[in-house]
Amino acid sequence: MTTIQYSETQKAAIVSLLIEMINADSFVDPSECTVFDTICVECGIGDDAFNLGRSLNSMVAIDIMKNMSDIQKIATAQLLIRVIDADAKDDDKEIHLFNYICKATGVDILVDAMGEGE
Repeated sequence: MTTIQYSETQKAAIVSLLIEMINADSFVDPSECTVFDTICVECGIGDDAFNLGRSLNSMVAIDIMKNMSDIQKIATAQLLIRVIDADAKDDDKEIHLFNYICKATGVDILVDAMGEGE
């Protein structure tokens, strides 16, 4: 498995977006927190990036994600999906937020382009 490399600013944006996703349904499930902690370890998110991410406006985080490479964008979307799936329930607010992030960052176009190559 190849590890995607992120800058500290990109890591902060990921933290911000993951926290936004965890809070989207107004209920923080412990399994979402466990997945979040695992993602932080996997991505090498240290205290500085974590603290910056906690304070980062989600619209700024989306803008940072928008400027990531295509591979980073898709990997970040996959991290968001892991948080969505963590509590094993479908929530319209989480799906709406995920779709908004994908549309705002161009992930939806990347996924569509990948599907056309099949």
